[in-house]
Amino acid sequence: MKKMMLNHYGTVDVMKIVEADIPKPAANQIVIKTVAIGVNDPDIVIRSHGPAPTMPKDLFPPLPHSLGQDFSGVITAVGSDVTRFKIGDHVAGFSLMNTYMAYILADEADNIAVVPKNLDLVPLGGLYLGLATAWAATIRDGQLKEGQKVLIHGGAGGVGSKAVQLAKNVGAYVIATGSANQRDYMESLGADEIIDYQTQDFTQLVSEVDLVVNLTGPKTLDKSYQVVKKGGRITTVNAVPDQEKVTQLGISAHYTMGFISLEEWEYAIKLYEQGKLDIRVDKIYPFELEGIQQAHLDFQTESNIGKKIIVFKE
Repeated sequence: MKKMMLNHYGTVDVMKIVEADIPKPAANQIVIKTVAIGVNDPDIVIRSHGPAPTMPKDLFPPLPHSLGQDFSGVITAVGSDVTRFKIGDHVAGFSLMNTYMAYILADEADNIAVVPKNLDLVPLGGLYLGLATAWAATIRDGQLKEGQKVLIHGGAGGVGSKAVQLAKNVGAYVIATGSANQRDYMESLGADEIIDYQTQDFTQLVSEVDLVVNLTGPKTLDKSYQVVKKGGRITTVNAVPDQEKVTQLGISAHYTMGFISLEEWEYAIKLYEQGKLDIRVDKIYPFELEGIQQAHLDFQTESNIGKKIIVFKE
């Protein structure tokens, strides 16, 4: 089988396609023929610079290693002790630094859900990581409730688009930031107000929100403290909050990592099946070296609306 590997970090040229044997499952493992994988910010960061300082050290992948987190596929082999899956099941889920390959070896206990066979596996290949991060930031750590007001920075991206939809599903009033060309998309997701971050200052337009979900970095986080009402919350996925400032303001803040339970993941699949969670596929790329490289370059340089997906040949 073909898989992408890194021997060191740097530009897209460090990615190489190598040949490997199709894995065989141990007693508690499954083998999945990969259909699609999502392109995510951690792929770009790790390929460029190695693991981020905020990544738990026990999750650091030693070189050489692959990339990738979310995926979809079809189970082709199961271990003798596996009871949750069977050959032929369509699945989607998470496998850390282990999806840029034609066949994925996973443990039965991993965050992998069986999905109905009538669902298109291509968009599902890019659902998990954005959904998990959005769920953690909005529902778990954000504790968002019906009737509350939330400001979501970066509402059109892979995480932000899920956060907007999850917030609307719980009955919150949603303010989302993005660029002018992302307005229609964020409105289609249900955002009640849109702020163009390129021409508008959100601190002059927003105040007394119950929750800020920061998906756009430390500068935005620094400005966001002032728009949260006392007793409110901030969740941030790519910048560490200033706990001294948080205490002074009488608010709470959490650095959020996108880990969710299997039950939460299965619930998200049901939301998607019911049409309550949309996955917009921005671009599709073939699982070939040039295709993977182009997906990374586009992710780095374009205004991302929805997901970039890498697909595998039949």
